Amino acid sequence: MTDAPENTGGIKDKLLGKAKKLAGSVLDDAHLKQEGELHEEKAETAEEARALETKAAQERQEAEQAAAEKENLVARQELAAEQAATTREAQLEQERLQAEANVERETARKEAALEQQAKAQRASVAGEAAQATAEKQAADRQAAAIEEEAEQAKKAAAALDQAASRSKS
Repeated sequence: MTDAPENTGGIKDKLLGKAKKLAGSVLDDAHLKQEGELHEEKAETAEEARALETKAAQERQEAEQAAAEKENLVARQELAAEQAATTREAQLEQERLQAEANVERETARKEAALEQQAKAQRASVAGEAAQATAEKQAADRQAAAIEEEAEQAKKAAAALDQAASRSKS
């Protein structure tokens, strides 16, 4: 610190005050004695002023340090809040993507089930159509056989009619 010259001045004033006070007492000079007391008071006041300045500087430094710590705390809190917000945004985005993926999987599952059902219906219709075709063909064959049988019965009836007409004639 550069308070040494001031401090020296305070000591000089104190010593000078004591010396004048002592000289005033020895010489019975009230004015010299009073001058010594004033020098001592000046030294004490200067010493108190230096102590107050030191205390004020220390308090100012402590206040600056407390303000810096408060600023650091606020900055850390802001950073933590930003990080929490970023984390929450990322979490929400992940949840949104997961929900979209779930919807896509469910849609694909339902489409596959519908496609499977459609295939089964087409296969069933194709089987029924093949069965109906086979039944129609069987019915057509049966009808043709019945028609053939009817035709033969007609021919037999016509031959019997002719034979009966010939026998009557």
